[in-house]
Formats: sequence, structure tokens, C-alpha cells
Amino acid sequence: MAIKCFMSRIKKITMRFNDDFFVVSDAKPIADSNIYLRKIKLATLAGLKVIRIHDFRHSFASLLINNGANVTLVSKYLGHTKIEETLNTYSHMFSTTLNSVVSVRESLEDD
Repeated sequence: MAIKCFMSRIKKITMRFNDDFFVVSDAKPIADSNIYLRKIKLATLAGLKVIRIHDFRHSFASLLINNGANVTLVSKYLGHTKIEETLNTYSHMFSTTLNSVVSVRESLEDD
């Protein structure tokens, strides 16, 4: 009987929260929307551009690809089903990458 009572209490407590909540060191839950609003406020006060979490993902994937990482592996890491999605979304031409392409093209023209 004690186990059923305990499980019932746990269920009631956990029903209040979902995957959109974080629990920090003081064990008080914080909604992700609250974290987002705090981030905007702090960035604005500091005079910084507000960056979304997805922007970090985008930068990370673009940097990997443009620094020679295997695109197939990056695509799998990101959870994409098709490599085209990764290439179309994340393979921006940075100036160093563009310069290396130009150098290869020029060396081919010289031959």
C-alpha cells in the first residue's frame, strides 16, 4: 500500500512538468520560456545580438563542413535523413573555403 501511495504522489508531481522544464541546483523548475526571456533581457542589456539555440547548431554544422568534416557524418550527427538537407542548409561558403576553391580552379587552368 505504501508503494502505491508513493507512486501516486510521484505521478502527481511529475505531471506538472514536461520536457520544457529545467531543474537547477536549488531544485526549482524553470520553464524554457523563462530562460529564453532572461536570455533576451541579458543580451539586450549587454548590447548583444540575441542568438537562438538553433543558431549555435547552424554555426557548428557550417564550421564542421567548411573545415573539411565528412558531410555524410555531419548529416547523420544532425539527424537529417538526406544529405541534401545538410548541404543545402549548412554548407555556406566562408572566405577561406572560397579562396581554396579559387586556388584549385586556378591551378587546374594553369595545367
